[in-house]
Formats: sequence, structure tokens, C-alpha cells
Amino acid sequence: MRYAAMTLALASLFPLASSLAADTKMMKAVSDHFELYTTDNEAAAQAALTHFETVRTYVLHAFHSQDPFTAPVRLVAFKSAGEYEPYNPKNSALASKAFLEADAERVIIAMATLKKQDYQYGVREYVTALLNKVVPTMPYWLKTGMAELYCTVREENGQIRLGSEPARDFHTTIPTDIDMALVFSLNGGMSRDKGSLDFYAESGQSGVPNAKAGAALANQQASSTVDYPVVLWQLTHMLMFKKEYSAKFGAFVGAACDGSTAAALQQAYGQSLDGLKQDLLLYIKMPTHAVVSTSFRLDKPVTPQVSQLSAADSGKILAALKAAK
Repeated sequence: MRYAAMTLALASLFPLASSLAADTKMMKAVSDHFELYTTDNEAAAQAALTHFETVRTYVLHAFHSQDPFTAPVRLVAFKSAGEYEPYNPKNSALASKAFLEADAERVIIAMATLKKQDYQYGVREYVTALLNKVVPTMPYWLKTGMAELYCTVREENGQIRLGSEPARDFHTTIPTDIDMALVFSLNGGMSRDKGSLDFYAESGQSGVPNAKAGAALANQQASSTVDYPVVLWQLTHMLMFKKEYSAKFGAFVGAACDGSTAAALQQAYGQSLDGLKQDLLLYIKMPTHAVVSTSFRLDKPVTPQVSQLSAADSGKILAALKAAK
């Protein structure tokens, strides 16, 4: 009887939740390359669009690329994490503050908030989507490392600063027995907010090349959890900024996109996987890492066109977001 009563109580909440969603009114703010729908205010919308336009221009310049998106990238952001939570995919990490849905026609990025400290969660998804288009052959580990690196881009007084450690809700020590060859063999499916058991999960989406390798990796890391995206941030940071690697980083990236990482290491640096691993473990132990600055300004200020949506139109945006997850 108690369970029946609980079921009835929960069921009674569903109409209330639907009613709250139906009553939600969002603002639409459109810049040259993004359309933002948010429950936050106009000032927050303009600041966020300025940041995303800045990141877009800087990253495209860094990769000597044209914008690959034919339609504006859609951002859906909330005023609070509580508003965002009903739309957070069920299979995402509990700490997830943004997620990406992309198809041939549209890129949608949902963000928990428009707080400046949370920009990087949405930017990480944007950079991932951009790299998927611009350099589709880039190895998964490098694409992840790049997304972790560029998500921290920030503009300060006409200077772009790059290289800060990404904010994480998950931290632990890095083991010394990282199997670099297996890490480099992955091609998708790792969690950006959890540890190794998600990174190595054996599933159709895991990217583990075969079941035997997946089982070996899961067993290897069963007693410890490692935030592997942070490892990949460290690795990408080292290759880009450590003087022994930085001068040939472009050549290495080109070779890695055309073939295997191990072959690219040998070709660009005359380096083995074991040698790279030893350098990485030393780099991880450094108390701080370089943050570089370069002069940069957008060609023109971002002046978004702002309009208020009706509850019905807001409901359509939220329904599309709900369906996307």
C-alpha cells in the first residue's frame, strides 16, 4: 500500500512539472554565428555570446580554417543548475554542466548556467563539434585534449589567455602505469566528468577497439579512478608548450591526423611511446603550467538582436532539447 501511495504521489507531480515547463519564458539573443535561448537576463546573454564569438574566431584562426557550420550554433542555457537538470541526459555524469547534440543540419549545446565560470563547459562542447567538422581525422585523444585546452580561452583587455587548467569536479592522482598505446587507440565514448571505468566502459559507444582490450583496461583500472581528459589536457599542453615538443607540434598534428599517433611521434620527434610517457609523468608533477597571452580583438563588438519568446515558443525550444537528449 505504501508503494502504491508513493507512485500516486510521484504521478501527481508530472502535471506540475509539465505546467512549469509550459510557463517558462525564454529570451532569444542572436549574434553573427550563434543563437542563444536562455532563462537568464540580457546582460548575461550578451556576455556569453561575446565569449563564444571570441572563442570561435580564435580557434578558427588557430586552425587556419573557415567556419564549418552553415547554420548558427544553438545555445540553450539556464539561469540555474536546477532549471537545467530535467534536460541533462540520463547517461551523463552527475557533474555534467553541458551537453552537445549535433547532426548534419544543427549543432545544439545545452548549458547549465551562463555564469562566466561555467562558460568552459559549453565551450568544450563547441570546440569538440568544430573539430569534428574541421579535422574529422584527428585522433580522439587529441581532439579531447584540444577541447580541454581551448575551453579555457579567455579574453582580458585585448589579450587572449590560453593554457589554464580546466575546472574539474573530479580529481585524483595519476598512476604511473598508464598504457599510452591503449589510450591512443580509443576513438570515442569516454566520460569527461568521471573516471576510468567510464573511460574504458565496454559498450558499443566506448570506442575500445575490441572486447579483450576493453576488459583488460577495465581490470587494470578497477581499483583506481583517473580523470583521463585531464591526462589528455596535460599531454596536449606539453606537446603545444614544452619547448622540446612545441616547435614541431604542427607537423606532429598533421602526421597524427594522417596515420597512427605512434608513427607520428617517431616521424615528428623521433620519440617512442615510452619516452613520451616518461616526459608526461614528469610534466604532470610540475606545480604550474604555462599560460600564454597573445593580442586579440574581435573585428567588431557583439551586439545581439534580443527578443522575448512566448511561453509557447519557449516550450518548443525546451521540447526540442528534451527530445535531443
